[in-house]
Amino acid sequence: MEGKIKVAASVDYDKDCIFDVFIRKDNSETHITFDGAVDTWQGFAKQLIGFPRNVADTAVFSVEGNSHRDTLLLAAYCYDGAGHTALRVATDNNADLPARCKMEFSIRAEAASLNKLGRLLLGWSVENDSEIVWEAQTS
Repeated sequence: MEGKIKVAASVDYDKDCIFDVFIRKDNSETHITFDGAVDTWQGFAKQLIGFPRNVADTAVFSVEGNSHRDTLLLAAYCYDGAGHTALRVATDNNADLPARCKMEFSIRAEAASLNKLGRLLLGWSVENDSEIVWEAQTS
């Protein structure tokens, strides 16, 4: 397995959400928590569905400065002229030293696999399904 993302959501009565995101690549795993709305993932999902339009295309999701202090960057990109794709992952808990933890890595995934992540996120009814899981597919 190249990589896996699990996103769990809890929704309160005002439809405010707390998202717990677990991302794994090989033997490394990172976890962040952030606040959002039920439609937090929709823009990124729509970008991923049509990704890549060309080898310079990117699809980006970023969360910074929420009440949990965690930051997350997910960026789909092409890493060569043949159009091979990957998902860049960067997390930071923004804690004071010595508790600070930053991670950055990329997960190789076929464009069709990233498109599938987009469809999964776009169709996710956060209020009804507490989590989604995506596993990167490569050939």
